[in-house]
Amino acid sequence: MKYFISGGAGFIGSHLAERLLDRGDSVIVLDDLSTGRMDNIDHLIGRPGFEYRIGSCLDAPLVTELVDRCDVTIHLAAAVGVKLIVEHPVRTIETNVKATEVVLGAAAKKQKLVVVASTS
Repeated sequence: MKYFISGGAGFIGSHLAERLLDRGDSVIVLDDLSTGRMDNIDHLIGRPGFEYRIGSCLDAPLVTELVDRCDVTIHLAAAVGVKLIVEHPVRTIETNVKATEVVLGAAAKKQKLVVVASTS
């Protein structure tokens, strides 16, 4: 199986990517690195079946391309952190809702499975 993980350079996404690769799946990670870190996926770079892209889930053409290339999308990307949410609540909500809308829209067009799980 081939998986697309949005927010894949975050704590949960990077661990999930590693587990999927360990069992023989392919993984494409997308992260804008606003809260995710390259340190979380550095050890995965170069592994067979692993690919990463730096970018935003708000970029509909990019998300559509990655959804099209995969069997399953796991949407973990979200603006996170109490400080960010308190200081910029409207921007945070807009970011999280719009990004989810973009991912779900791309998946719906191709009737692809999406798993939505966020800690935010």
